Amino acid sequence: MTKGSAVHPIIQHGLSKLGKDIALARRARRLSTLDMADRMGVDRGTLRRLEKGDPGVSLNTLAMALHALGMLDRIIDLADRASDDIGLMAAHEAVPKRIVRSRTAEETGPGGSLCDDTAKNDPEGW
Repeated sequence: MTKGSAVHPIIQHGLSKLGKDIALARRARRLSTLDMADRMGVDRGTLRRLEKGDPGVSLNTLAMALHALGMLDRIIDLADRASDDIGLMAAHEAVPKRIVRSRTAEETGPGGSLCDDTAKNDPEGW
C-alpha cells in the first residue's frame, strides 16, 4: 500500500474488526503484547498497528499473527475454490451439456466425410 492511498470505508471497517478479533484472541490465550510480538517476530508497535486495523500492515504480519494464535488455516482457506459459491456456479455453468466427438483427419476424407475404410482400421468399428 502506498502512502496516502485512500482506503474504502468498508475495507477499513473490515480491517478494524479483524484487528479487534486478533487482539481478543490474543487476550483469550492470556498472551501479552510483548509475548505475542515475540512469537510473531515483530516489535510491539507492529502488533499494535495490526490490532488497530492499520491497512499498511503486511499480509505476512497477519499470517504470522494467525500462526502464533494457531489459526493459520483460516487464511490458507480464505479464498479456497471449494468455498467460492459464485466461482463454483460459474464453473458448473461452463461445463458443456453434451460432448460431440471430434473427427481426426484420418477419419474424414475429402470434404470432411467419413472414409469407407474406417471400419477396417478400427476392430471395434468406431
